[in-house]
Amino acid sequence: MLPFSSVRVPMTEPRPLLGGRYSLERPLLSSPDGHRWMAIEATSGRLVVVALAEPGRLSTFGKGVTHRHLVAVTEVVKEVDPASFPPDVRLPLGAGFAVADHLPGKSLRHAVEGGPLHPAKAVAWALRLADAVQALHSTGSVHGSVSPRSVVAAPAGRAIAPVLSQLIAPPVAAFCPPERLRGAAESASDDVWALCATLYTMLTGKVPFPGTTREAVLKAMAGKPEPLFSAGVTEPVLQEVIARGLLADRRQRAVDLNDLQAALDGWEREPTRMPPPRPPPRGAVRGLGDIVVGTAFGQTRDDGIVVDDTSVPDDQGAPPKSVVPEPESVEPTSLPPVAPVTGVVAPLNIPAVPGLPVVETPARPAVPRRISFNPFERKTSIWPWVVVALLAGGGGVYLTLVPSSTPEATPVVSAPPPVQNAPPKPVVKRDADVVRNECVAAHFPTDSFERGADFAFVCEDGEFPATVKRVFSMAIEREPDAGADGKSPLASDAGMPVEVVRLSGGRRADGGVRGSGLDWYELPATAIIRKACCPNSSPVILPELPGWCEQLQSVVRRLADDSAKSVDLGPGARSFDRAVGCLFAGRVKHGYGYSAAPSPASRAVFQQFLSRAAIASTKR
Repeated sequence: MLPFSSVRVPMTEPRPLLGGRYSLERPLLSSPDGHRWMAIEATSGRLVVVALAEPGRLSTFGKGVTHRHLVAVTEVVKEVDPASFPPDVRLPLGAGFAVADHLPGKSLRHAVEGGPLHPAKAVAWALRLADAVQALHSTGSVHGSVSPRSVVAAPAGRAIAPVLSQLIAPPVAAFCPPERLRGAAESASDDVWALCATLYTMLTGKVPFPGTTREAVLKAMAGKPEPLFSAGVTEPVLQEVIARGLLADRRQRAVDLNDLQAALDGWEREPTRMPPPRPPPRGAVRGLGDIVVGTAFGQTRDDGIVVDDTSVPDDQGAPPKSVVPEPESVEPTSLPPVAPVTGVVAPLNIPAVPGLPVVETPARPAVPRRISFNPFERKTSIWPWVVVALLAGGGGVYLTLVPSSTPEATPVVSAPPPVQNAPPKPVVKRDADVVRNECVAAHFPTDSFERGADFAFVCEDGEFPATVKRVFSMAIEREPDAGADGKSPLASDAGMPVEVVRLSGGRRADGGVRGSGLDWYELPATAIIRKACCPNSSPVILPELPGWCEQLQSVVRRLADDSAKSVDLGPGARSFDRAVGCLFAGRVKHGYGYSAAPSPASRAVFQQFLSRAAIASTKR
């Protein structure tokens, strides 16, 4: 009889890489069915999340959609090799898989366990998440799993929170509308419901519709969630916004993401102003999701929804190990360095433990090397053949082109007289200071500055707010022509005319802020001028402000960088708008000379500035 320590346990054959690229490490803790996995990309060692899905869902994942508050889905594959998964994993019919980046960090679900968020912070985060979802919806994609589980509140390596992850978190019942719980497929309106429910959780620390079974959650959704004031939040406007987004009747529910963004943006500007009245109920239009609800197909559809959220572990920040410690002991920074994997997936090497049989890992089969013709790749055996081919080809060319021993006489042809080319025009090099000054002036209306104005200070390092004040104080302020009603014809996008103010020396007669009309937008406007007219200048530096609002320096730099590209500046302008609105909502002492958040009138003036900047760019 052999000693106990020498017993050998046979090993199973290693599984092939999923899609030829991904090594499946372990199923996610929240996916007991094995449909979602933590994996490693073989060529790069990148940690990713893999999710199996039906064909209809694969087309709505939004591959390649990028946003600073969104984790991207990097690949969608419509075919799956069952051999890449353990034999006990049941693949959905016609399943494919999607791959998303993994962003470690603390989830919002864990963050609210320490208490609800300040209303201003909760709304600022909800707007950022809504922007990320809007990026998906603009491409016809759907997130489908928005909840505090899918939101990374403390993302590793990213300065601005939160970030909306994808694939790693399952859909949670309280954050899905009733029709989804009854078997309907994912839709864009589901994400609006989920954002309202997530905002409710951020404000109260509780889910809006608790329940341990699907039937219990549906019964709770027939009513209304507990009002915000029960959690000490006295915000009637937010109460109304959330109530409209969590109505059980879809015909009366607010399902437009733009309306939700506008309502939350309006609260940041004026917390006491109610959103516009609700539109009349929509007609009862039956879609495919409504038809299957209640049928055998709808009831048996495997939608992956988690009902009892408290009983499922959180995968955010968990390391890629086959055996994972309790979630409370997992730290986002505890991820070990991952080495690239090639070939096939071999079982993990388990260290020997006294008293247990020794497991022998079979040698990994050698993968035959494919001959590559990449000229930048180091090669050994192919080069002799390449040299022989070159010599043979060169010899053939020589034999074809070499002259014979008795060449025929070639007549001598006199060369034509040389053509006299016209002398090149002299290149006039313009003075750099003149070019810079003309560039700056081109961003303003004609004759806005005195002749010979010098804008060298725009390109110099120093306090950027002081540069902003100086450049706009140099402009000659003029009173616009009044219309028939005695007011300026300049109208905002809200239809409200801008009052005419007599300006003197770049300041209002009452001693208020300068009268450029841009107000807060003077900051990004000056940054855009600096980017266009000062090629070698350093990036804009603005004072760092306390709190959770996005730093003005970040959004101003981003707007300036985007102005030099062929991209839409609208999203950047809205981000700046919300960053400033967040300062006023949180009553942050910013130190700038602007007493109110950006108005529709200032946005209209900024739009005119951008039009002049675009024209100036084409003339340079």
